[in-house]
This record gives sequence, C-alpha cells and structure tokens, in this order.
Amino acid sequence: MLNVRYLRVFRAIVKSGSVSGAARSLNVTQPAVTKSLRMLEDDLGIALFERVNGRLVITPEAQRLAPEVERLFGVLSGIKGLAEELREGHAGSMTIAAVTTLSLSLVSKAIEHFSLEYPNVRFELTALSTTLAAQHVLTNHVDMGVLDAPAALSGMEVIPLCRSEVGCVMKRDHPLGSKRYIRPTDLQDVPIITFGDDTFTGVNIRNAFYAANTPLKLQCSLNNTMMAYGLVRRGLGVALVDSFPILSGDFDDLTIRAFRPVIATQPSIVFSQTKAVPLVARAFARALVETTEEMIQDRRSLLRKVQGE
Repeated sequence: MLNVRYLRVFRAIVKSGSVSGAARSLNVTQPAVTKSLRMLEDDLGIALFERVNGRLVITPEAQRLAPEVERLFGVLSGIKGLAEELREGHAGSMTIAAVTTLSLSLVSKAIEHFSLEYPNVRFELTALSTTLAAQHVLTNHVDMGVLDAPAALSGMEVIPLCRSEVGCVMKRDHPLGSKRYIRPTDLQDVPIITFGDDTFTGVNIRNAFYAANTPLKLQCSLNNTMMAYGLVRRGLGVALVDSFPILSGDFDDLTIRAFRPVIATQPSIVFSQTKAVPLVARAFARALVETTEEMIQDRRSLLRKVQGE
C-alpha cells in the first residue's frame, strides 16, 4: 500500500519545483524529502523526477500521476472536514419522534434554524402520539424523542425544554375573552374540546372539573393540539390545550386565556439510555433548547397582550 506521507512529499515537489522548496513547505529537512521521494519511486517502480542541467524535472509518468495525487488529497481533505463536522455534530443524519404539536412548532422551527447553519445534516421527523413516540425512543427506533410527558421516564435521559400551562383557546370575539382567567365554572355550558382521558393532561383537566363540582360539556376528545385549534376556528367550542401553536404565530385569529387551576405541561427531549446518542443529535438538542427559549421570549409579550385583552 502506498504511503500517503510519500505522496505528500511528491505533491510538494511538484508544486514548488524543487526539493528545497518542498522541504520548506512541509517544514522538514531536504534529506528527509529526498529519502521519501526515493521510497515512493521504489514502491511505484518508476522514476518521478530527473536532473537536467542541475534542475529537477518531472517525468512524463509523474505528470500523469500528479492529477490523481491531487484528487486523492482533495478526497482526504474532504474526509478530514467531514470528520470535524461529525465531531462537532454538524453533519450526518438523525431521526426524531415528536409529539405532533411539538413537531409542528418547536421542532420544525429548530430544524429551520439548524439547517441554515449546518446544511449537511439530514433529518427524519415522525409525528406521533406521546405513547408511540416514547416507544420509538425506548426501542431505539429513533435517535431522539420530543415529548410532552412527566419529567421522570423509565429508561430515558430527559432534558426539559420548558414549562407550559394548559390554556383556554377561543376565537378572538368569544365572550370569555373578557376574562383574564378561565375556571371550570366559567365553562359550565360551553362546548369543550380537549385531550382524551388516556393522556396525563386530559385526566388532570377532568379532575379540575370534578373538584369544582362542574360538569364537563365535552364536544370533542382528541390527542392532537393542532386539531383542537382547527376545531376552535370552525366555531365548535373552546379548547383546553397547550399554548405551543399560539407560540408559532400561525393562529392570529385565536386568543388564549390562562386556565385555573394550573395544569402544567413540560415538553422534554428524551434519549434512550440503551443507545449511544449521535453527536449530531446532541448538537441538535442544544439548538432545540435555544430555539425554545427564543420562541418563548419572542411570544411572551404576545401572550401577555392576548391575556390582557
């Protein structure tokens, strides 16, 4: 097998036109350059340079080899650059299972920002229910999960993104928009769109109505916040869901009011504890945390405004 160090010496001589010039560019001695050149000629079985009137002249055979050697070093440079990007988490591919609402808001925004800076990263994003997304992570089908679930999840490393609260989403002209806080008693005769009782949030909402001795007039039970927002747009009722779609800025025709008692949600990044996490996934996790903080900061004034309307 050819020694790359010898080929580097050959390349330096071709570029500089002399052994002394090659030695200077490689920061080695002239005897070291001469020895490496001799070893390469022995390996190849051909002469690469000749002395003509005291000058070093490249042979026709070496002239044909030179472009291939240049291409080789171009490939090596690309490999080195790619390795550096992989080491920093700025190249490669990654798979993500995310709760639908978060995939359409926080995750998609983070991918947009990350891809602008690191276009060599390829994403495969699957939107699933919380239960299925967690299963995909635990069974190592994906590199990362983005869930809205309790902080303590067995078999997972959990990185909290933020803390949010269930709000009451309604059309901007809804009569309840005049209230700063919405309580179960305010919703006694109002059609409610919210999560099913097979979710943590859905159970907590039903418990809040039960504690307030107020019947829950359930219009539609679902497992997707975006569907809830769509149904509110169609005038089917108000939704007791999270505020992430409002944070995305895509629902300017709707408003949200704080729900009391507080029902907290905590979106988190999760990794399986039985699978090595790719460096690119770690890098994207950091970007997702930063994007979440930026979105919350950008929309905090909006939420204060709509809650004070």
